[in-house]
Amino acid sequence: MISVGIIGASGYTGEELVKILQNHPEVEITSLTSRSHAGKKISDVFDLIKPLKGNFKSPTIDNLIGCDVVFFATPNGVAMEMAESLLDKGIRIIDISADFRIKNVEVWEKWYGKKHASPSLLKNSVYGLPEIPGQKNRIRDALIVANPGCYPTASLLGLLPIYQFLSQQKIIINATSGISGAGRNLDSTKLFPEGKDNFQAYAVENHRHYPEMLEILNNNNSDLDVLFVPHLSSMIRGIYSTIYLRHSYKAIEEVISEYQRFYESSPFVEISQSSSFPKVSEVEQTNMCKISLHATKDTVSGPNLVILSTIDNLVKGASGQAIQNMNIMFNLDEKLSLI
Repeated sequence: MISVGIIGASGYTGEELVKILQNHPEVEITSLTSRSHAGKKISDVFDLIKPLKGNFKSPTIDNLIGCDVVFFATPNGVAMEMAESLLDKGIRIIDISADFRIKNVEVWEKWYGKKHASPSLLKNSVYGLPEIPGQKNRIRDALIVANPGCYPTASLLGLLPIYQFLSQQKIIINATSGISGAGRNLDSTKLFPEGKDNFQAYAVENHRHYPEMLEILNNNNSDLDVLFVPHLSSMIRGIYSTIYLRHSYKAIEEVISEYQRFYESSPFVEISQSSSFPKVSEVEQTNMCKISLHATKDTVSGPNLVILSTIDNLVKGASGQAIQNMNIMFNLDEKLSLI
């Protein structure tokens, strides 16, 4: 059995981890930590179908000794402070925050506005998007897996099959998140009277997922840039990414076939036919990503391609993908306990 600890277990992603891992046949949850709920009974905080015994613990190294892997479901800045001590104890790390996603420490510090506490570990971290060609082998051997952000997951999955073949351009990504994406806090924009029937853009000038996406895209195509505009909707969960780009192709059917070939061994990506549009409701509570591709009429600059990609932000965009990565790290079927 894999002994699992979760730091920040009382947030949305932490709770989602617990719900999924409870049904994992190869996992034993041995330590749940929470600064705000330390000492409280787990059953008093979580309304689980199968209640967990025991109490929340304080997030200390001593409370995690004996774990094979620890998930960080924490705000940015926590994992980088504790990572080295956990690695010294032989504990592997899956970080759902952003502390290890960007390899360039100067870029990370610019966008996150603080000094990185463990810059020497950045070069050894592995970006946890298993659908990148060759990435599963890297994840399998990793000591630190940096779980991608929710927006980059949906957007990069929409781009992976073709991005390295694109001509120089700025890809436009409009992406919408459910209100659970900002976490469990008292931000007034997520209160019911504020969020109900509402839809708005935010962080237009400087969303932190921009450099994360750009670093992955520029690894194989330095001619690409991204114009990324995130939006917040009144739905509870989900990401819907609409991607606009220039791409030369003879027929949209050829592009669809190319995507289907690329993802034929990826159990959590489904390519729709061009006449259909993916819905958030179709991926809710699953680790699936649904993608459709659509041709537009030729413009002055040539033919355009519109890519629609949708995921559940708490599952494939966070906890589900983290468990997919854990399965790969421990040589299990990547689909185990996931739908």
